[in-house]
Amino acid sequence: MKQTLSQSWKFLTSKLHKPLPLNHRESQKLLNLLSDSFKRNFDREFPPGLADTDHSPDDHFQSLLKSPLLSVNRIRRSSTLDRKMDIKQDAAQVRDLVFAVKQPAESFRQRVATGAANMASAKLALDNQMKKALASASVDAKDSIRASEMGSIMTNWLWSTGRCEDLKFFKDRDFVDRLMPFLVAEGQYKPIWEWLQRSQHIAAPSRNAGSLLHRDVGYFIKKLVQSEGLYGQGLQSAIQMFLTNLRSMAQQSPAPLQYTLSELNYPAGVYLIWLLVAQSTSSRVDESVIHGFDGSLESWVHRRLVACYRSLIQLLRPQQRASVQAAQLVSAIESCETQVTRKERLILIRVGLKAVEIFLANDSLKEAAQVMKTLQLRFGAELGIGSKPADHTRNDEDAALRSLNLLLAT
Repeated sequence: MKQTLSQSWKFLTSKLHKPLPLNHRESQKLLNLLSDSFKRNFDREFPPGLADTDHSPDDHFQSLLKSPLLSVNRIRRSSTLDRKMDIKQDAAQVRDLVFAVKQPAESFRQRVATGAANMASAKLALDNQMKKALASASVDAKDSIRASEMGSIMTNWLWSTGRCEDLKFFKDRDFVDRLMPFLVAEGQYKPIWEWLQRSQHIAAPSRNAGSLLHRDVGYFIKKLVQSEGLYGQGLQSAIQMFLTNLRSMAQQSPAPLQYTLSELNYPAGVYLIWLLVAQSTSSRVDESVIHGFDGSLESWVHRRLVACYRSLIQLLRPQQRASVQAAQLVSAIESCETQVTRKERLILIRVGLKAVEIFLANDSLKEAAQVMKTLQLRFGAELGIGSKPADHTRNDEDAALRSLNLLLAT
């Protein structure tokens, strides 16, 4: 029983603690045993007198010495050289990165010359150049963007690589976002018009995989007018550019004309409406330009929303009385409220709220309350405020005035 417990204890302790190393006497004894065993096996395999035969002991030792396991120094030297090469490569990459940040235009030129340019490096170069332009304290951002010539560099690269044939770079919205400010700032309108003209022949309305879609062209046009307003000649020039492109498309677009023009121009047109209304007090746009823009609505806005958008534009004309403007807007909202889609209902709400802001800015409180009452009655569910019954009273306008701040915050 005692012997069994002792063995169990030794077994458990051997699991918990490694055995102690051999002492000198035990080590020498083990070495002698190994040496004697090796000599016996070696003499059996290589008897004396075989030095000149093919089965020579020297060949055996040479094969052992040439084993990769014994070439430790060579491996270490190779690893050291690899580390040095990695350090040199890392240093070169850091230098390239610094150069790309400090001189993005020249860096991209070099990549084009070596055939290493691609969409990722193009977007990086545009990003770095824009950051450099915005960070300059001594030079105006527009002047810095124009002086970089990045728009010309990108245009030449797009042509040289054949990307202007299928215009699929339109689909990369990140690239279009970065490219358009440079094209507009440099006045590179010729390639822009050529691309838009070409897009009329290759853009498709359906969602074919990989093909250029109408919505891609529509986004390109929106970025064009947006960049013209920010980096070009301003809002009036952006509207004139929109109208010029609209007329050009109307002459070339195949049937169904209304659907095609709407799909291509609606994003840019609506952007201009909101920008025009938002900057009504800070930007001077000729009455003739506003009139031309107003007259184009039927060609790119769905007929259900034409009257609504038109009544919003009419608010920019100070010669018209506020009461007439409010009545037109309310009539437009009420006439199409039951016919529009859910998305279009949100557009009507947004138009109404923007009109309220304009009336308040002009101290037309009664007209603001009138529009508020209409929004509350027609779109109470969307606004989360409920609606009043049809037999409303004179106090409706007072209630609308009291809830004005609530709706604007919503």
